[in-house]
Amino acid sequence: MPLFVPGRCAENELLYPAEANDEWICDCGPGFIYHSEKDTCFAALRQGPCNIGQHLILKSSQSVPECAQNPCQDGFARYEDKCYELGTPNGPCLPILQGGGIFDVNVSTLRAECLKGTDPLSLFSLPSRCTPGSRRDRNGNCRVIYD
Repeated sequence: MPLFVPGRCAENELLYPAEANDEWICDCGPGFIYHSEKDTCFAALRQGPCNIGQHLILKSSQSVPECAQNPCQDGFARYEDKCYELGTPNGPCLPILQGGGIFDVNVSTLRAECLKGTDPLSLFSLPSRCTPGSRRDRNGNCRVIYD
């Protein structure tokens, strides 16, 4: 499981456990592609280091990313011959309440698709406030504060 430690890795990188038990290495975070010429990680399907009108892709059969013509503006991707904004609910996806999802980059395949959450209402449910004298812990649970 990757970790984010401020100031430890470059932008768009996370810490990953190395093969040696006590070692950690910085590598691109999920949904990002390493570009060796720029020596940095860029978001998949975004312009990144590419020319205007192109986006960075990584074909499944290759290990080196390439700039490809993007028929859509930056931040949008083509899906069934139409351009849709990445990171948005609905678009080409069914409404979230009907089992749809968010149109974004699948971090495993680096392709744009409808991504479903584990809870269709989780995108809209804001956590309720904790009662006075308690505070939310890192797991999202309210805990009483003892002085």
